[in-house]
Amino acid sequence: MYAAYIDRLGGPELIRYGPLPDPDPEPGEILVEVDFATVNHVDTFVRSGAWRTPLTFPFVVGRDLVGTVVRAAPDVSDRFAPGERVWSLSMGYDGRQGAAAERVAVPADRLYRVPEGADPAELVALAHPAATAHLALSTHGRLRAGESVVVVGAGGNVGGALVTMASHAGARVTAVASPTDADHCRASGAHAVLDRRDPDLYERIARLHPDGVDLYVDAAGRNEVEPALAGLARRGRLVLLAGMRSRPVLPVGSLYLLDRSVLGFAISQATVDELAEAAARVGRLAADGVLRPRRCDLVSLEHTGRAHRAVEGGLARGRRIVIAVGRGPDHGTNLTNSAPMLGATSPGLANLPTMSASIIDTTPLFELRASLPVSASPEQVYEVVSDLPRSSEWSPECRGGEWISGEPRRVGSVFRGENLRADDVVGWAPLIRGVWHTEARVTAADPGRTFRWMMLSHAGADQESVWGFDIEPTDDGGSVLVHHFRMNRATAGIHTITANLDEEERKRFITEWTAKLEQDLDVTLARIKRVIEES
Repeated sequence: MYAAYIDRLGGPELIRYGPLPDPDPEPGEILVEVDFATVNHVDTFVRSGAWRTPLTFPFVVGRDLVGTVVRAAPDVSDRFAPGERVWSLSMGYDGRQGAAAERVAVPADRLYRVPEGADPAELVALAHPAATAHLALSTHGRLRAGESVVVVGAGGNVGGALVTMASHAGARVTAVASPTDADHCRASGAHAVLDRRDPDLYERIARLHPDGVDLYVDAAGRNEVEPALAGLARRGRLVLLAGMRSRPVLPVGSLYLLDRSVLGFAISQATVDELAEAAARVGRLAADGVLRPRRCDLVSLEHTGRAHRAVEGGLARGRRIVIAVGRGPDHGTNLTNSAPMLGATSPGLANLPTMSASIIDTTPLFELRASLPVSASPEQVYEVVSDLPRSSEWSPECRGGEWISGEPRRVGSVFRGENLRADDVVGWAPLIRGVWHTEARVTAADPGRTFRWMMLSHAGADQESVWGFDIEPTDDGGSVLVHHFRMNRATAGIHTITANLDEEERKRFITEWTAKLEQDLDVTLARIKRVIEES
Protein backbone atom coordinates (compact mmCIF):
# COMPACT_ATOMS: atom_id res chain seq x y z
CA MET A 1 0.00 0.00 0.00
CA TYR A 2 1.00 3.66 -0.32
CA ALA A 3 1.07 5.98 2.68
CA ALA A 4 2.20 9.39 3.91
CA TYR A 5 4.65 8.74 6.73
CA ILE A 6 7.70 9.98 8.62
CA ASP A 7 10.87 8.25 9.81
CA ARG A 8 11.61 10.84 12.49
CA LEU A 9 10.00 13.84 14.14
CA GLY A 10 10.39 17.23 12.51
CA GLY A 11 9.02 19.56 9.86
CA PRO A 12 6.52 18.87 7.08
CA GLU A 13 9.35 18.33 4.63
CA LEU A 14 10.02 15.00 6.40
CA ILE A 15 6.68 13.52 5.28
CA ARG A 16 7.36 10.86 2.67
CA TYR A 17 4.96 9.33 0.19
CA GLY A 18 5.73 5.74 -0.68
CA PRO A 19 5.00 2.05 -0.21
CA LEU A 20 4.69 0.40 3.20
CA PRO A 21 3.59 -3.15 4.07
CA ASP A 22 -0.17 -3.63 4.33
CA PRO A 23 -1.25 -3.80 7.98
CA ASP A 24 -2.63 -7.09 9.26
CA PRO A 25 -5.47 -6.55 11.76
CA GLU A 26 -4.52 -7.67 15.24
CA PRO A 27 -7.12 -8.87 17.78
CA GLY A 28 -9.77 -6.20 18.21
CA GLU A 29 -8.99 -4.47 14.91
CA ILE A 30 -10.77 -3.92 11.60
CA LEU A 31 -8.85 -3.48 8.36
CA VAL A 32 -10.23 -0.47 6.46
CA GLU A 33 -9.56 0.61 2.89
CA VAL A 34 -9.33 4.38 3.19
CA ASP A 35 -11.14 6.76 0.86
CA PHE A 36 -10.49 10.06 2.63
CA ALA A 37 -8.31 11.41 5.40
CA THR A 38 -7.62 14.98 6.48
CA VAL A 39 -5.06 17.22 8.20
CA ASN A 40 -5.61 18.76 11.64
CA HIS A 41 -3.43 21.10 13.66
CA VAL A 42 -2.88 18.29 16.16
CA ASP A 43 -1.47 16.13 13.34
CA THR A 44 1.27 18.73 12.87
CA PHE A 45 1.95 18.71 16.63
CA VAL A 46 2.38 14.91 16.59
CA ARG A 47 4.58 15.01 13.48
CA SER A 48 6.84 17.75 14.83
CA GLY A 49 7.02 16.42 18.37
CA ALA A 50 5.45 19.58 19.85
CA TRP A 51 2.99 17.19 21.49
CA ARG A 52 4.65 13.95 22.57
CA THR A 53 2.73 10.70 22.23
CA PRO A 54 3.88 7.08 21.83
CA LEU A 55 4.52 6.17 18.19
CA THR A 56 6.69 3.85 16.13
CA PHE A 57 8.60 4.56 12.91
CA PRO A 58 7.85 4.52 10.09
CA PHE A 59 4.83 6.42 11.40
CA VAL A 60 1.80 7.09 9.21
CA VAL A 61 0.45 10.58 9.89
CA GLY A 62 -3.18 11.63 10.26
CA ARG A 63 -6.07 11.13 12.64
CA ASP A 64 -9.38 11.00 10.75
CA LEU A 65 -10.52 8.67 7.99
CA VAL A 66 -13.53 7.45 6.04
CA GLY A 67 -13.37 4.15 4.20
CA THR A 68 -14.70 0.66 3.62
CA VAL A 69 -14.29 -2.45 5.76
CA VAL A 70 -12.00 -5.05 4.16
CA ARG A 71 -11.93 -7.67 6.91
CA ALA A 72 -11.97 -7.99 10.68
CA ALA A 73 -9.87 -9.85 13.19
CA PRO A 74 -11.69 -13.06 14.25
CA ASP A 75 -12.58 -11.75 17.71
CA VAL A 76 -14.48 -8.75 16.28
CA SER A 77 -15.82 -10.29 13.07
CA ASP A 78 -19.37 -9.73 14.31
CA ARG A 79 -18.89 -5.97 14.73
CA PHE A 80 -18.56 -4.88 11.09
CA ALA A 81 -19.13 -6.62 7.77
CA PRO A 82 -16.87 -6.35 4.70
CA GLY A 83 -18.09 -3.57 2.43
CA GLU A 84 -19.56 -1.37 5.17
CA ARG A 85 -18.73 2.34 5.01
CA VAL A 86 -17.03 3.39 8.24
CA TRP A 87 -15.15 6.29 9.78
CA SER A 88 -12.78 7.03 12.65
CA LEU A 89 -11.43 10.15 14.35
CA SER A 90 -8.76 8.88 16.74
CA MET A 91 -5.93 7.28 14.82
CA GLY A 92 -2.33 8.53 14.66
CA TYR A 93 -1.50 8.89 18.36
CA ASP A 94 -1.10 6.89 21.57
CA GLY A 95 0.66 4.08 19.73
CA ARG A 96 -1.81 3.84 16.82
CA GLN A 97 -0.65 4.30 13.25
CA GLY A 98 -2.29 7.16 11.37
CA ALA A 99 -4.98 7.51 8.74
CA ALA A 100 -3.08 8.79 5.68
CA ALA A 101 -2.62 5.39 4.05
CA GLU A 102 -4.49 3.24 1.58
CA ARG A 103 -5.21 0.67 4.30
CA VAL A 104 -5.40 1.15 8.07
CA ALA A 105 -6.07 -1.30 10.91
CA VAL A 106 -8.52 0.47 13.22
CA PRO A 107 -9.55 -0.72 16.71
CA ALA A 108 -13.20 -1.78 16.49
CA ASP A 109 -14.21 0.46 19.39
CA ARG A 110 -12.83 3.48 17.52
CA LEU A 111 -14.72 2.76 14.30
CA TYR A 112 -18.23 4.00 13.45
CA ARG A 113 -20.66 3.41 10.62
CA VAL A 114 -21.15 6.26 8.15
CA PRO A 115 -24.79 7.33 8.60
CA GLU A 116 -27.02 7.12 5.57
CA GLY A 117 -27.16 10.51 3.91
CA ALA A 118 -23.77 11.68 5.18
CA ASP A 119 -21.27 12.65 2.51
CA PRO A 120 -18.00 10.81 3.28
CA ALA A 121 -15.65 13.66 2.38
CA GLU A 122 -17.70 16.16 4.36
CA LEU A 123 -17.82 13.75 7.30
CA VAL A 124 -14.05 13.36 7.45
CA ALA A 125 -13.69 17.14 7.21
CA LEU A 126 -16.08 17.55 10.14
CA ALA A 127 -14.67 14.73 12.27
CA HIS A 128 -12.07 16.54 14.34
CA PRO A 129 -13.51 20.06 14.68
CA ALA A 130 -17.09 18.93 15.27
CA ALA A 131 -16.14 16.20 17.73
CA THR A 132 -14.02 18.76 19.58
CA ALA A 133 -17.02 21.10 19.63
CA HIS A 134 -19.25 18.36 21.08
CA LEU A 135 -16.75 17.64 23.84
CA ALA A 136 -16.46 21.35 24.65
CA LEU A 137 -20.21 21.95 24.75
CA SER A 138 -21.61 18.73 26.19
CA THR A 139 -18.94 16.61 27.85
CA HIS A 140 -17.07 19.44 29.57
CA GLY A 141 -19.34 22.46 29.19
CA ARG A 142 -22.51 20.64 30.34
CA LEU A 143 -24.60 22.83 28.04
CA ARG A 144 -28.37 22.88 28.56
CA ALA A 145 -31.07 24.25 26.26
CA GLY A 146 -31.85 27.89 26.94
CA GLU A 147 -28.38 28.77 28.23
CA SER A 148 -26.17 31.52 26.83
CA VAL A 149 -22.92 30.67 25.05
CA VAL A 150 -20.03 32.85 23.90
CA VAL A 151 -17.74 31.34 21.27
CA VAL A 152 -14.36 33.01 20.71
CA GLY A 153 -12.78 32.14 17.36
CA ALA A 154 -16.17 31.48 15.80
CA GLY A 155 -14.86 31.90 12.26
CA GLY A 156 -12.56 28.89 12.48
CA ASN A 157 -13.32 25.23 11.93
CA VAL A 158 -13.87 24.33 15.59
CA GLY A 159 -15.50 27.69 16.31
CA GLY A 160 -17.96 27.31 13.45
CA ALA A 161 -18.95 23.86 14.66
CA LEU A 162 -19.39 25.24 18.18
CA VAL A 163 -21.79 27.92 16.94
CA THR A 164 -23.84 25.47 14.88
CA MET A 165 -24.04 22.77 17.52
CA ALA A 166 -24.77 25.14 20.41
CA SER A 167 -27.52 26.86 18.44
CA HIS A 168 -28.97 23.50 17.40
CA ALA A 169 -29.00 22.48 21.08
CA GLY A 170 -31.20 25.47 21.94
CA ALA A 171 -28.57 27.88 23.26
CA ARG A 172 -28.39 31.60 22.61
CA VAL A 173 -25.00 32.08 20.95
CA THR A 174 -22.79 35.15 20.76
CA ALA A 175 -19.95 34.69 18.27
CA VAL A 176 -16.62 36.54 18.59
CA ALA A 177 -14.85 36.62 15.25
CA SER A 178 -13.30 38.74 12.54
CA PRO A 179 -15.76 41.07 10.77
CA THR A 180 -15.16 39.11 7.56
CA ASP A 181 -16.62 36.03 9.28
CA ALA A 182 -19.75 37.76 10.63
CA ASP A 183 -22.14 36.60 7.91
CA HIS A 184 -20.92 33.02 8.21
CA CYS A 185 -21.40 33.09 11.98
CA ARG A 186 -24.95 34.39 11.65
CA ALA A 187 -25.74 31.76 9.03
CA SER A 188 -24.41 29.13 11.45
CA GLY A 189 -26.90 30.20 14.11
CA ALA A 190 -25.27 33.00 16.09
CA HIS A 191 -27.72 35.49 17.63
CA ALA A 192 -25.03 38.16 17.78
CA VAL A 193 -21.56 38.61 16.32
CA LEU A 194 -18.88 40.78 17.93
CA ASP A 195 -15.59 41.96 16.45
CA ARG A 196 -12.74 40.18 18.21
CA ARG A 197 -10.57 43.30 17.87
CA ASP A 198 -13.09 45.62 19.51
CA PRO A 199 -11.37 47.23 22.54
CA ASP A 200 -14.76 47.23 24.30
CA LEU A 201 -15.41 43.55 23.56
CA TYR A 202 -16.08 42.43 27.12
CA GLU A 203 -18.32 45.42 27.84
CA ARG A 204 -20.37 44.50 24.76
CA ILE A 205 -20.62 40.89 25.91
CA ALA A 206 -21.83 42.11 29.31
CA ARG A 207 -24.54 44.25 27.69
CA LEU A 208 -25.73 41.30 25.61
CA HIS A 209 -25.72 39.02 28.67
CA PRO A 210 -26.63 41.18 31.69
CA ASP A 211 -27.12 38.09 33.88
CA GLY A 212 -23.77 36.66 32.83
CA VAL A 213 -22.69 34.03 30.32
CA ASP A 214 -23.45 30.40 31.16
CA LEU A 215 -20.80 28.87 28.93
CA TYR A 216 -17.78 30.63 27.43
CA VAL A 217 -15.68 28.62 24.97
CA ASP A 218 -12.38 29.91 23.63
CA ALA A 219 -11.49 28.07 20.42
CA ALA A 220 -8.93 30.68 19.35
CA GLY A 221 -6.43 30.27 22.17
CA ARG A 222 -6.77 33.90 23.29
CA ASN A 223 -7.31 32.62 26.84
CA GLU A 224 -8.15 36.00 28.31
CA VAL A 225 -9.23 34.30 31.49
CA GLU A 226 -9.64 37.29 33.79
CA PRO A 227 -12.22 39.28 31.76
CA ALA A 228 -13.94 36.09 30.60
CA LEU A 229 -14.43 34.91 34.19
CA ALA A 230 -15.72 38.32 35.19
CA GLY A 231 -18.50 37.97 32.62
CA LEU A 232 -19.67 34.50 33.66
CA ALA A 233 -22.99 33.88 35.35
CA ARG A 234 -23.22 32.10 38.69
CA ARG A 235 -22.08 28.53 38.03
CA GLY A 236 -20.83 29.64 34.61
CA ARG A 237 -18.19 27.55 32.86
CA LEU A 238 -15.13 28.70 30.94
CA VAL A 239 -13.80 26.02 28.56
CA LEU A 240 -10.28 26.31 27.13
CA LEU A 241 -8.98 24.09 24.33
CA ALA A 242 -6.17 25.93 22.53
CA GLY A 243 -3.16 28.15 23.16
CA MET A 244 -1.00 25.67 25.03
CA ARG A 245 1.80 28.22 25.58
CA SER A 246 -0.32 31.03 27.04
CA ARG A 247 0.08 31.93 30.72
CA PRO A 248 -3.05 33.86 31.76
CA VAL A 249 -3.83 35.26 35.20
CA LEU A 250 -6.40 33.21 37.13
CA PRO A 251 -8.49 35.24 39.60
CA VAL A 252 -9.30 32.46 42.04
CA GLY A 253 -11.72 34.43 44.20
CA SER A 254 -14.34 34.77 41.47
CA LEU A 255 -14.29 31.00 40.98
CA TYR A 256 -15.34 29.87 44.41
CA LEU A 257 -17.41 32.93 45.38
CA LEU A 258 -19.76 32.44 42.41
CA ASP A 259 -19.28 28.70 41.88
CA ARG A 260 -17.66 29.25 38.50
CA SER A 261 -15.44 26.73 36.70
CA VAL A 262 -12.48 26.77 34.34
CA LEU A 263 -12.10 23.57 32.35
CA GLY A 264 -9.38 22.64 29.92
CA PHE A 265 -9.44 19.64 27.63
CA ALA A 266 -7.89 18.14 24.52
CA ILE A 267 -9.73 15.70 22.29
CA SER A 268 -6.66 13.46 22.49
CA GLN A 269 -7.50 12.80 26.14
CA ALA A 270 -11.11 11.81 25.46
CA THR A 271 -12.14 8.27 26.41
CA VAL A 272 -13.34 5.72 23.89
CA ASP A 273 -16.92 6.15 25.15
CA GLU A 274 -16.71 9.96 24.93
CA LEU A 275 -15.43 9.75 21.36
CA ALA A 276 -18.19 7.32 20.42
CA GLU A 277 -20.80 9.70 21.84
CA ALA A 278 -19.27 12.60 19.93
CA ALA A 279 -19.13 10.56 16.71
CA ALA A 280 -22.79 9.60 17.05
CA ARG A 281 -23.85 13.23 17.35
CA VAL A 282 -21.57 14.50 14.59
CA GLY A 283 -22.72 11.72 12.25
CA ARG A 284 -26.37 12.50 12.96
CA LEU A 285 -26.00 16.22 12.34
CA ALA A 286 -23.95 15.62 9.19
CA ALA A 287 -26.54 13.20 7.78
CA ASP A 288 -29.30 15.72 8.52
CA GLY A 289 -27.39 18.49 6.77
CA VAL A 290 -27.13 20.57 9.95
CA LEU A 291 -23.33 20.40 10.05
CA ARG A 292 -21.42 21.29 6.89
CA PRO A 293 -17.76 22.22 6.49
CA ARG A 294 -17.44 25.84 5.53
CA ARG A 295 -15.00 25.15 2.71
CA CYS A 296 -12.76 22.24 1.69
CA ASP A 297 -9.81 21.63 -0.58
CA LEU A 298 -9.24 18.17 -2.00
CA VAL A 299 -5.62 17.04 -2.35
CA SER A 300 -3.97 13.77 -3.23
CA LEU A 301 -2.21 11.53 -0.70
CA GLU A 302 1.21 12.27 -2.18
CA HIS A 303 0.81 15.96 -1.25
CA THR A 304 0.13 15.37 2.45
CA GLY A 305 3.36 17.18 3.36
CA ARG A 306 2.22 20.19 1.38
CA ALA A 307 -1.08 20.13 3.25
CA HIS A 308 0.74 20.01 6.61
CA ARG A 309 2.74 23.08 5.62
CA ALA A 310 -0.47 24.93 4.70
CA VAL A 311 -2.10 24.10 8.03
CA GLU A 312 1.00 25.11 10.01
CA GLY A 313 1.22 28.33 8.06
CA GLY A 314 -2.33 29.32 8.98
CA LEU A 315 -3.49 29.05 5.36
CA ALA A 316 -6.29 26.63 6.23
CA ARG A 317 -8.17 28.88 8.64
CA GLY A 318 -11.91 28.44 8.07
CA ARG A 319 -11.31 25.67 5.53
CA ARG A 320 -10.46 21.99 5.67
CA ILE A 321 -7.96 20.04 3.60
CA VAL A 322 -9.31 16.63 2.65
CA ILE A 323 -6.88 13.99 1.41
CA ALA A 324 -8.26 11.77 -1.36
CA VAL A 325 -6.61 8.45 -0.57
CA GLY A 326 -8.73 5.97 -2.54
CA ARG A 327 -7.91 5.26 -6.15
CA GLY A 328 -10.09 5.97 -9.14
CA PRO A 329 -12.22 8.95 -10.23
CA ASP A 330 -15.23 8.22 -8.00
CA HIS A 331 -14.65 8.40 -4.28
CA GLY A 332 -18.35 8.31 -3.46
CA THR A 333 -18.66 11.98 -2.54
CA ASN A 334 -20.56 15.02 -3.73
CA LEU A 335 -17.63 17.21 -2.80
CA THR A 336 -17.14 18.48 -6.34
CA ASN A 337 -20.72 19.81 -6.46
CA SER A 338 -20.83 21.20 -2.94
CA ALA A 339 -21.11 24.95 -3.35
CA PRO A 340 -21.21 25.71 0.39
CA MET A 341 -17.88 23.95 0.73
CA LEU A 342 -15.96 25.26 -2.24
CA GLY A 343 -17.79 28.35 -3.40
CA ALA A 344 -16.41 29.45 -6.74
CA THR A 345 -13.29 27.33 -6.51
CA SER A 346 -12.82 23.92 -8.06
CA PRO A 347 -11.79 20.80 -6.19
CA GLY A 348 -8.44 19.16 -6.66
CA LEU A 349 -4.83 19.82 -5.91
CA ALA A 350 -4.93 23.16 -7.71
CA ASN A 351 -7.00 24.52 -4.83
CA LEU A 352 -4.14 24.50 -2.37
CA PRO A 353 -2.11 27.19 -4.09
CA THR A 354 -5.24 29.37 -4.27
CA MET A 355 -4.89 29.95 -0.54
CA SER A 356 -3.63 33.52 -0.42
CA ALA A 357 0.12 33.80 0.07
CA SER A 358 1.01 34.95 3.56
CA ILE A 359 3.85 37.12 4.76
CA ILE A 360 4.71 34.18 7.03
CA ASP A 361 5.82 32.27 3.92
CA THR A 362 8.49 34.88 3.09
CA THR A 363 12.04 33.54 3.00
CA PRO A 364 14.03 34.67 4.77
CA LEU A 365 11.39 35.80 7.22
CA PHE A 366 13.91 37.72 9.36
CA GLU A 367 17.48 38.73 8.55
CA LEU A 368 19.12 41.35 10.75
CA ARG A 369 22.58 42.41 11.85
CA ALA A 370 24.18 45.12 13.95
CA SER A 371 27.77 45.95 14.85
CA LEU A 372 29.71 47.86 17.49
CA PRO A 373 33.44 48.48 18.15
CA VAL A 374 34.83 46.89 21.32
CA SER A 375 38.12 47.77 23.00
CA ALA A 376 39.31 44.19 23.34
CA SER A 377 41.04 41.60 21.18
CA PRO A 378 38.96 39.20 19.07
CA GLU A 379 40.03 36.36 21.38
CA GLN A 380 38.81 38.24 24.47
CA VAL A 381 35.50 39.06 22.81
CA TYR A 382 35.01 35.48 21.70
CA GLU A 383 35.66 34.20 25.22
CA VAL A 384 32.69 36.23 26.44
CA VAL A 385 30.12 35.85 23.64
CA SER A 386 30.58 32.07 23.40
CA ASP A 387 29.87 31.66 27.13
CA LEU A 388 26.08 31.27 26.74
CA PRO A 389 25.40 30.57 30.45
CA ARG A 390 26.51 34.19 31.03
CA SER A 391 23.96 35.53 28.52
CA SER A 392 21.82 36.98 31.32
CA GLU A 393 24.47 39.69 31.58
CA TRP A 394 23.63 41.06 28.13
CA SER A 395 20.51 39.44 26.62
CA PRO A 396 17.17 41.33 26.88
CA GLU A 397 15.28 38.06 27.49
CA CYS A 398 17.65 35.17 28.22
CA ARG A 399 18.35 34.66 31.93
CA GLY A 400 21.18 32.20 31.41
CA GLY A 401 21.04 28.42 31.35
CA GLU A 402 23.27 25.38 31.05
CA TRP A 403 24.99 23.12 28.55
CA ILE A 404 23.03 19.87 28.46
CA SER A 405 25.04 17.84 25.95
CA GLY A 406 28.41 17.86 24.28
CA GLU A 407 31.52 19.81 25.20
CA PRO A 408 30.57 23.42 26.03
CA ARG A 409 31.10 25.94 23.23
CA ARG A 410 32.00 23.23 20.70
CA VAL A 411 30.08 22.52 17.49
CA GLY A 412 27.25 20.09 18.23
CA SER A 413 26.90 20.96 21.92
CA VAL A 414 23.39 21.86 23.09
CA PHE A 415 22.49 24.74 25.39
CA ARG A 416 19.24 24.98 27.34
CA GLY A 417 18.33 28.58 28.07
CA GLU A 418 15.86 30.10 30.49
CA ASN A 419 14.00 33.13 29.16
CA LEU A 420 11.71 35.79 30.56
CA ARG A 421 9.40 37.95 28.44
CA ALA A 422 7.46 40.94 29.74
CA ASP A 423 3.75 41.40 29.10
CA ASP A 424 4.27 44.60 27.10
CA VAL A 425 6.47 43.04 24.39
CA VAL A 426 4.24 43.24 21.28
CA GLY A 427 1.53 43.10 23.91
CA TRP A 428 -1.43 42.48 21.59
CA ALA A 429 0.03 39.30 20.05
CA PRO A 430 -0.39 35.79 21.54
CA LEU A 431 3.26 35.39 22.56
CA ILE A 432 4.68 33.26 25.33
CA ARG A 433 4.85 35.44 28.43
CA GLY A 434 6.74 34.92 31.64
CA VAL A 435 9.37 32.20 31.91
CA TRP A 436 9.98 29.63 29.19
CA HIS A 437 12.87 27.48 28.01
CA THR A 438 14.59 26.96 24.67
CA GLU A 439 17.30 24.68 23.35
CA ALA A 440 19.95 25.52 20.78
CA ARG A 441 22.78 23.63 19.09
CA VAL A 442 26.14 25.24 18.34
CA THR A 443 26.73 25.24 14.57
CA ALA A 444 29.95 27.28 14.30
CA ALA A 445 32.74 27.82 16.85
CA ASP A 446 35.88 29.41 15.44
CA PRO A 447 37.72 31.09 18.36
CA GLY A 448 38.36 34.76 17.76
CA ARG A 449 36.16 34.80 14.66
CA THR A 450 32.68 33.25 14.72
CA PHE A 451 30.19 31.70 17.14
CA ARG A 452 26.70 30.64 16.02
CA TRP A 453 23.85 28.55 17.34
CA MET A 454 20.66 27.14 15.80
CA MET A 455 17.37 27.04 17.66
CA LEU A 456 15.82 23.59 18.09
CA SER A 457 12.14 22.61 18.07
CA HIS A 458 10.47 21.01 21.08
CA ALA A 459 11.22 17.68 19.39
CA GLY A 460 14.92 18.54 19.22
CA ALA A 461 14.85 19.06 15.45
CA ASP A 462 16.88 21.77 13.72
CA GLN A 463 14.99 24.93 12.79
CA GLU A 464 16.04 27.52 10.22
CA SER A 465 16.61 30.05 13.00
CA VAL A 466 20.24 30.98 13.65
CA TRP A 467 21.81 33.54 16.00
CA GLY A 468 25.48 34.40 15.96
CA PHE A 469 28.44 36.68 16.48
CA ASP A 470 31.21 37.49 14.03
CA ILE A 471 34.35 39.25 15.28
CA GLU A 472 36.52 41.40 13.05
CA PRO A 473 39.96 42.64 14.18
CA THR A 474 40.84 46.33 13.97
CA ASP A 475 44.25 47.95 13.38
CA ASP A 476 44.46 49.23 16.95
CA GLY A 477 44.18 45.75 18.49
CA GLY A 478 40.48 46.03 19.18
CA SER A 479 37.48 44.39 17.52
CA VAL A 480 34.26 45.04 15.72
CA LEU A 481 31.58 42.74 17.09
CA VAL A 482 28.79 41.85 14.64
CA HIS A 483 25.59 40.33 16.04
CA HIS A 484 23.22 38.74 13.54
CA PHE A 485 20.01 36.75 13.35
CA ARG A 486 18.46 34.91 10.41
CA MET A 487 15.22 32.95 10.29
CA ASN A 488 14.81 31.49 6.82
CA ARG A 489 11.47 29.69 7.13
CA ALA A 490 9.04 30.45 9.91
CA THR A 491 9.57 28.21 12.93
CA ALA A 492 6.85 26.20 14.65
CA GLY A 493 6.72 28.94 17.28
CA ILE A 494 6.03 31.66 14.70
CA HIS A 495 3.33 29.50 13.10
CA THR A 496 1.72 29.01 16.51
CA ILE A 497 1.75 32.75 17.25
CA THR A 498 0.23 33.70 13.89
CA ALA A 499 -2.15 30.78 13.33
CA ASN A 500 -5.25 32.69 14.44
CA LEU A 501 -4.24 36.11 13.10
CA ASP A 502 -5.62 37.49 9.87
CA GLU A 503 -3.16 38.66 7.21
CA GLU A 504 -3.16 42.30 8.29
CA GLU A 505 -2.39 41.24 11.86
CA ARG A 506 0.40 38.98 10.60
CA LYS A 507 1.97 41.85 8.72
CA ARG A 508 1.69 44.01 11.82
CA PHE A 509 3.27 41.28 13.92
CA ILE A 510 6.21 40.78 11.55
CA THR A 511 6.80 44.54 11.42
CA GLU A 512 6.70 44.95 15.19
CA TRP A 513 8.71 41.78 15.84
CA THR A 514 11.38 42.95 13.40
CA ALA A 515 11.62 46.24 15.28
CA LYS A 516 11.85 44.32 18.55
CA LEU A 517 14.66 42.14 17.18
CA GLU A 518 16.57 45.17 15.89
CA GLN A 519 16.36 46.74 19.34
CA ASP A 520 17.46 43.47 20.96
CA LEU A 521 20.56 43.32 18.76
CA ASP A 522 21.53 46.88 19.65
CA VAL A 523 20.90 46.38 23.37
CA THR A 524 22.84 43.12 23.40
CA LEU A 525 25.89 44.67 21.72
CA ALA A 526 25.91 47.66 24.07
CA ARG A 527 25.73 45.40 27.13
CA ILE A 528 28.45 43.05 25.85
CA LYS A 529 30.70 46.03 25.17
CA ARG A 530 30.18 47.25 28.74
CA VAL A 531 30.78 43.78 30.23
CA ILE A 532 34.03 43.32 28.29
CA GLU A 533 35.44 46.81 28.69
CA GLU A 534 34.64 47.02 32.40
CA SER A 535 36.18 43.64 33.20
